[in-house]
Amino acid sequence: MKKKLLLAIAVTVLSTVGWIAAHPLASPEWERENLKVLKVFSAHDGDAVFREYLVNWRDQEVVAKDPLVMTDYKVGDTIPVLVMKNRYPNGKPGPDLLSFSVVSR
Repeated sequence: MKKKLLLAIAVTVLSTVGWIAAHPLASPEWERENLKVLKVFSAHDGDAVFREYLVNWRDQEVVAKDPLVMTDYKVGDTIPVLVMKNRYPNGKPGPDLLSFSVVSR
């Protein structure tokens, strides 16, 4: 009985290690940049609030999300933004994916 249990544990461990080696997690690349706010997008509905910022990143206009609405920047402010680059999911062919999130202070 003990041998069967040890064998089952060993098979489980080895198969898990093998699966992890065959399916490594794609580590995201990221950097924190200070970007200028070009426009503020906001909406209110009762107590509900939405806010995102149009910012200039490498001479391109992109939207930095603030999903928890922790900030209240104005046009012209320079804000901290987390720029993340991820591989296309599940190892499938496709473009690398960019996302932009405001870093709350």
